[in-house]
Amino acid sequence: MRICVIPAPGIPAEFGFAGNTCVVIDVLRATTSMIAALDAGAKAIYPVPGPEDAWRLRLQLGDDLLLGGERGGLKINGFDLGNSPREYTTERVGGMLLAMTTTNGTAAMLLAHESGAAPVYIAALRNAPAMARRLLREDSDTVIYCAGTGGRLSLDDIIAGGAIVSACQEAPVEVEISDTARLAMAAYRQSRKDISRALVETEHGSKLVELGFDLDIRFAAEIGASQSIGQFDGVMVRPAGHVLR
Repeated sequence: MRICVIPAPGIPAEFGFAGNTCVVIDVLRATTSMIAALDAGAKAIYPVPGPEDAWRLRLQLGDDLLLGGERGGLKINGFDLGNSPREYTTERVGGMLLAMTTTNGTAAMLLAHESGAAPVYIAALRNAPAMARRLLREDSDTVIYCAGTGGRLSLDDIIAGGAIVSACQEAPVEVEISDTARLAMAAYRQSRKDISRALVETEHGSKLVELGFDLDIRFAAEIGASQSIGQFDGVMVRPAGHVLR
């Protein structure tokens, strides 16, 4: 089993998407919100490129489809939900279908699938240990794809990728990790004594604090709080099942 990390869109990886497992990460906040939605009992999530695609999907599926997402960190006008993971509660999304569009995360999921990765999982700090256990069980070459911010590197995503790599490295199995994976693991291990503070100090995290979303960062920093694994089949994200401890 080999693991590499793409630290931001457009940065070449040691090996590509095609034919390999991909784990997409957008800690602040798309994948954290999707994991929260799955924890809350959402049936499935449609990641879509833009707001117009979400509205079109609602016309097809009806008002039972909730629309969630952001542009510039803020809820899209007319949408039911923004991109705060704390909005995705059982009372709000339990048993519901969702369509989501975000600035970085949903685009990364779509790109990974279009590039031939299979399976495509979504992960965040909250489910990083569970994600690592699943990867170890499947024992296939894996690309961890950090969604970044506006096409640029985003340290919060790299820290989460490093959490997955670190958990895989600590398991009693042989795992080959690339130089990019080693860098991500080093970033995580340097931050893990106070992950919340580390996220706040990132460029993306500081902007969310300015927008009043500091509680979202604390939520996102709760490593291991979720056992949910989301799997994207090119159309929707659905629960891939729980991984036993």
